[in-house]
Amino acid sequence: MPTASNISVLETLNLLEGKFAGVANGFLNGMYALWLGSAISRDRVVGLDGVLAKLLESLRLLIENTTTCPHFKAMSHILDLAELTGPDRATIDFTQPFAGWPVRDLIVERLWNKYSKVLGTEVEGQAALDYLLWTVLDFKNTFASQEADAEHLAIGMLVLEGVVTELATANWDALLEAAMTELGYPDASYTVAVTGDDLKGPKGIATLYKFHGCARRAIDDEPNYRQLLVAREASINQWMGNPAFEKIRVQLGALLQRTRTIMVGMSAQDSNIQLMFGDKGWRWDDQPAPIVFSAQELSDGQKSILEGAYPGKYEANRIAIWDQSTLPAYAKALLSSLLLLTLGRKLDVLISKVTAVGIDDAGKATLRQGIRKLRDVAAEAGNADRFSMARTIARCMGRCAEQFMAGKSEPGVRPYVPIHAKGPHLMDGDQAVAYSSQVEAATALGAIGLEVDDAKWTVSIDDPTECTSGALRVSAAGGAAARVFFASSDDRISGLIKAGAFDPDDGDVVVVCSGSVTRGSQRSPRASLRDGRPPPRYLGMADLLGESSSLADFRQRFTAEVGL
Repeated sequence: MPTASNISVLETLNLLEGKFAGVANGFLNGMYALWLGSAISRDRVVGLDGVLAKLLESLRLLIENTTTCPHFKAMSHILDLAELTGPDRATIDFTQPFAGWPVRDLIVERLWNKYSKVLGTEVEGQAALDYLLWTVLDFKNTFASQEADAEHLAIGMLVLEGVVTELATANWDALLEAAMTELGYPDASYTVAVTGDDLKGPKGIATLYKFHGCARRAIDDEPNYRQLLVAREASINQWMGNPAFEKIRVQLGALLQRTRTIMVGMSAQDSNIQLMFGDKGWRWDDQPAPIVFSAQELSDGQKSILEGAYPGKYEANRIAIWDQSTLPAYAKALLSSLLLLTLGRKLDVLISKVTAVGIDDAGKATLRQGIRKLRDVAAEAGNADRFSMARTIARCMGRCAEQFMAGKSEPGVRPYVPIHAKGPHLMDGDQAVAYSSQVEAATALGAIGLEVDDAKWTVSIDDPTECTSGALRVSAAGGAAARVFFASSDDRISGLIKAGAFDPDDGDVVVVCSGSVTRGSQRSPRASLRDGRPPPRYLGMADLLGESSSLADFRQRFTAEVGL
């Protein structure tokens, strides 16, 4: 059986459509808030691993001697927290960089769950209690500029797709905001709340509660926000009674009462987090599960949360509670899967709105199988490099939206455009969706997916930063291939040609138009007369669907016009 650390994206999707289908459906319906911990930033310099490593190296560089130096005494105290054996301790050479210490990884691992004790270490002669965090760690430069990882990009897209509207995090970093910037949206997309007063301004797409402080705010407004960085064990323990956080405590308490929780990358070791989850009115057997952890096995802190959340019921039911609350997939796999699940489910909604007489309910269900196949192909293709997968999804969505809706194809990275700004259940009730031309495009994708499922075609992605890249590339078993573009209407086809997305003489192009294709779009046959290659093929989905007597008839017509 796969574990949370090695589970693939496709295996995670199977979990979300199997044992955890209720949780997945609840998530898609906006019933869950994300609670995020340091592990989602672990592969970036500001992840807890990076913070600990940089802190110890910076502290090492300040050591003047190994007898009376205050920095050496602080280092010794931190190493004591790592509980190294005598032989392990003997391998340490303070004249060598921390990265080269034989016990480097062991030290970081041992200190992972003691970070607040580490950052609470006082240094003789330094008045500031946050001296290690602010000065030794060089807080301003360490947290000034960060590149988002797969987790942050996936969360940003889930926010833009409307399935996540509230998030809470103990992280200081600005990686979520950086991801939104990379997706082409302003910082204001998140309403970032460190205190309750931060909620009084303009509203963003989602509310991001940074209840342990915000690095960007502390750097930009040190007098007001530096003191709100919660890092030391003492400040964590005092958080529940700290007047500065009173309003945010009320807000988080209300969030926990009205919204279920998926906790990702958070061990819940901090006492204030455990206390926040105390009885909020949920029953342990409510469905879907009120609290779910992205974990292989629950930590002591996570078990404490569950015990506090279900008072009087936990002891007798704890095995069942642990089982329903432990989703064995870590952040990258889980968040990537939730994104693919969201996009696939929205395409399902679009297919459900097909009104063609020849496509009955059974036909729609079959087309949805095609969507699932494309989703699973994407999951398998991106599993090895989930950061690249998240970035590619974002860029493809931006490129396709620009081509489909505007008939443009400008070079470079295009802003992410969601299928719909609300979750699938609200999208389903939006009457404008039926007139958006997306229904026909989704139907074409379903048809492509069915050919892939039958092993007649394969699909791949070109570089979506290139203006000549279509939505995808389709290849037949015999070797013929085509770039597939989507256009909402016939005039968008002319726009794509004008933009340089493809040339009227290109023989490797298929354009799927949601409406009818006029004779004016049946471009000059000079290319086929010159070298025998077919010119671009233009498919009018409105006509194809209207003329088809059944799904089988539609599939035959569709593949014939694609011409592979």
